[in-house]
Amino acid sequence: MVFEERSKEEEAAARERALVARLRHFVEDSDLSFYKIASCIGTSGGILSLWLAGTARPRAEELAAIEKFLQACLSVESPARSTPTRLYGPSSCGW
Repeated sequence: MVFEERSKEEEAAARERALVARLRHFVEDSDLSFYKIASCIGTSGGILSLWLAGTARPRAEELAAIEKFLQACLSVESPARSTPTRLYGPSSCGW
């Protein structure tokens, strides 16, 4: 039982790290400002910075917001490269 719990925790931590890594790549490759990305996710630039530096971890609801943001962004890709260059929609956040 303890092994299963640890395994689930390790799996969740690995998913979290992968999601934050995807977010980091998006931030690096995007032409959106750092603060615009933070705003679209629903957080501050300071908190986003802490997540990307690995000094803070997003809570479950923040992870869900990051996932939703990246899904919306990655559905709007530039034909010239595999990363999105712009977000579209009434809020400029894609959702």
